[in-house]
Amino acid sequence: MPHYADASRAGEYLDQTMESLHAQTDQDWQLAIIDDASPGSQDRERLQKLHELHPDRIFVIQQDVNRGQGFCRNVGVRWAWHRGSRFVLFQDADDIAHPQRLEVTRRTFDERPEVDFVYSTFSVVDEYGNEVPHSRLTPSLLEIIQSHQDNPVEGPDAWIRMGVDTGYTTLTSTVAVRTELAISHPFPHVRASEDAHAWFRMSAGGTSLAYLPSIPCQYRVPQGTAGSSDRNRIGADYYQRKAEVDTDGFFEAVSISLERQAIQPSEVHSLKSAFLRRLALTMEREGQHSVAGTILNVIDQIGAGNQLTSP
Repeated sequence: MPHYADASRAGEYLDQTMESLHAQTDQDWQLAIIDDASPGSQDRERLQKLHELHPDRIFVIQQDVNRGQGFCRNVGVRWAWHRGSRFVLFQDADDIAHPQRLEVTRRTFDERPEVDFVYSTFSVVDEYGNEVPHSRLTPSLLEIIQSHQDNPVEGPDAWIRMGVDTGYTTLTSTVAVRTELAISHPFPHVRASEDAHAWFRMSAGGTSLAYLPSIPCQYRVPQGTAGSSDRNRIGADYYQRKAEVDTDGFFEAVSISLERQAIQPSEVHSLKSAFLRRLALTMEREGQHSVAGTILNVIDQIGAGNQLTSP
């Protein structure tokens, strides 16, 4: 769990998240909270009290410098790896876990050895815990939810469908992976769409994805904001940065699959072109016409015979 308390209700959100973890039907878990240099001493004291109340279950790792959620998740994955954890569940500090999340996840990993990445769907809740109707969600969130309802991404080489069909497949708080996979394909140290970058590479370097619809999480989006905390912090450049990070992640997944001989060199051009067309469509839906235009220009350059590289 990455943690950075820079909002007035951060402590309240964390308490509700912790309640959802303590309510798990499977109580065989430990939690690493990686505090990303939160600015307030009161928030750090809150975390220390959590550890003192549950010294064998909740562990706090303080970072001296703020480096972003991806960096913090990598710290947590290494912590889990050294403790011998077979799998890790990612949990943001303001989202609410389904009470059977761990139980269903553990059963899936135990019964399906070919699966090393599982995820669920989600509902969106506001700052008060009220469900947000679909009419008030961003196109990107609707895109994810619709893909879960219509034809969720599963199976081997799922990164291809993620990139050329569904777009951003799921939220971090819905995902669990075998620890070996998480160690092999860490999150990039960027501050936008670092999870999508990791999902592409994990899928390309792993075995198979499984979708678990019975354990939806509650994804917190305070109303009156632009969306996720990263989106609010980055501001106007968010979508440009997201496009760059997503493209880099997909292109790295292509390279990983080539090395594994899961795809042929003759497929690279069409895969990258299809991904860029899909990304441009997402940007158009978000009203990011300039970003979409830049992406389409890259595809035009491909048609002119230029080499396709990450923009």
